[in-house]
Amino acid sequence: MKEIRIFFRKCGRAKYISHLDLMRTMTRAVRRAGIPVWYTQGFNKHPYITFAAPLSLGFEGLTESMDIKLIQDIGMEDIVADMNSVLPSGIEVYSAAEPVMKAGDIEKAIYKLTFSIRLKDFAAFIEQDSITAEKRTKKGGLRLIELKPFIEQANISENEDGSAVMEVTLPCGSTQTINPLLIVSVCNKFFADKGLQSHIFCDVLRLDLLDGQGNSFK
Repeated sequence: MKEIRIFFRKCGRAKYISHLDLMRTMTRAVRRAGIPVWYTQGFNKHPYITFAAPLSLGFEGLTESMDIKLIQDIGMEDIVADMNSVLPSGIEVYSAAEPVMKAGDIEKAIYKLTFSIRLKDFAAFIEQDSITAEKRTKKGGLRLIELKPFIEQANISENEDGSAVMEVTLPCGSTQTINPLLIVSVCNKFFADKGLQSHIFCDVLRLDLLDGQGNSFK
C-alpha cells in the first residue's frame, strides 16, 4: 500500500463547490477513473481520501491537495490523466507524487485578494494605524485580531482597471488560522462607516500553502 498526494486547481465556477461536495466529487472521480485506491473498512466502505487545509466555499485555489492510498502501482502521469478525464470543469489535477510533508506542517497560506474598489481609495483603509477584526473562537466567543501587521507585509498593487489587489500571507494551521474574509469584512465596515461605498466585493485566490520555514507544501 502506498500513499499518494494529488495536487489540483479549483477555479472558476468550481469555487462554489463546498468542501463536502468536493469530497463527493473526488470520490466519484477516483472510482470512475479506475484508480486502484484503498477502501476504508467497516459497514460503509469508501475510498480513503483526505484533504490538507480544505478551501472555504467561494475561494479559488491553485495548489490544493488530497491524499489517497494505492493498493497497486500506477504511474503518476496516469493518475493525472485519468482523473482529469472524469473531473468537472474548474477542477484540474496537475501533479501526483508521494507525500513529503504532513498536513500538520502547514502553518501559513498565501492569498491574492482582488477588491472591487480603486487602489487610490483602498489606500485610506490600509493606512489606518490599527485594523482589527472580531474572530469567533471555538467556544463560540469573540476575540479581537489585529490585522495591521499582516497587511503591512502584504504586496499591494492594482489591476489594469485600477482595482486594488493584495497578496498577503496569513496563519493557516492548527494553532491559528486567519480567514482572509476578515480583511474583507473590516474593509467593508470602514467604507460603510464613511458612507463611501455600501458593499465591496472581493475575489479570493489561494496561491500556496507553506510550512513554518516558508516552504511550499509537498
